[in-house]
Amino acid sequence: MNPSSSSSSSFSSSSDGYQSAASPHPRGRGRGGGGGGRRGGRGGRDGRDQIDASGSSSFSTSAGYHSSASDSAPPQPRGGGRGGRGGGGYHSTAATFAYPQPRGGGRSGWRGRRGGGRGGRSDGDANDRIAALGRLLSRVLRHMAAELGLDMRTDGYVRVRDLLRLNVRSYVEVPLKSHTVDEIREAVRWDNKGRFSLLEEDGELLIRANQGHSVTLVTSESLLKPILSADEVSVCVHGTYRKYLSSILQSGLKRMARLHVHFSSGLPSHGEVKSGIRHDVNILIHLDVRKALHDGMKLYISDNKVILTEGFDGIVPVKYFEKIETWPKRTLVPFEK
Repeated sequence: MNPSSSSSSSFSSSSDGYQSAASPHPRGRGRGGGGGGRRGGRGGRDGRDQIDASGSSSFSTSAGYHSSASDSAPPQPRGGGRGGRGGGGYHSTAATFAYPQPRGGGRSGWRGRRGGGRGGRSDGDANDRIAALGRLLSRVLRHMAAELGLDMRTDGYVRVRDLLRLNVRSYVEVPLKSHTVDEIREAVRWDNKGRFSLLEEDGELLIRANQGHSVTLVTSESLLKPILSADEVSVCVHGTYRKYLSSILQSGLKRMARLHVHFSSGLPSHGEVKSGIRHDVNILIHLDVRKALHDGMKLYISDNKVILTEGFDGIVPVKYFEKIETWPKRTLVPFEK
């Protein structure tokens, strides 16, 4: 497929949730932790404190700050009691990028569908099916295209009909091939983060994730709009947590397994900010956009208004931090550039 100039459409829904990105499985307790049980991703609450501003897992290590999805989490077995594998389904080596699996939306960013379920399913089952589909689409489109043999364009688009041939399963154990085009549209429509775009081209329906990729099939220039002037950006902030700050100040912000470091185009309290920052962050790192552009750092903005950069060799050095402040008190944090 070749990218074209055809118009695309994005849809969104409500609530804060996984941003980017994608989170590794929470290191939960009991049946749900780390992949045990039928709904393997619904681990303990201790997994939540590892989610960074792009919705990805952030770990402080001797190697520095992981600003997006970590590749340290093991693949998660599906189904079959306490950690056992259930029958059938695709067991992805990209399970690192799967999300915590709450039922029916909530913090995840997928809002439950209103109205009765089809085919006799309860509202809860219908909500789970669509929420799980949205999460699976995000994982596949951001991280698994090469692994699954999808024909992905450099702008991230794939054919919906190709997706609907796949046997990879969602966390409610429904394979993609059991879904319909209408359900794909519904999952996109109910995603509050604007993670996806749909494009109809020559009678073919295409879909892409707007940002958060780790697959190298996509290129920044095809996927994103370049930012050429600091005047185009009023806010460029990376949200994180106090416990990671010392590591960040030692080694800068790292893209890690993803293609980009993620920044938000607004503060957590801005109602129009749908993606790029979590609402529970307590540290804000402001990028000096003018200095970064002057020194040759390439900045881009996605269709859902997330600001992205590859930095220099995958790192945004500390010298490009304009200021650091606490949130929500907005107390300046002193640091050395």
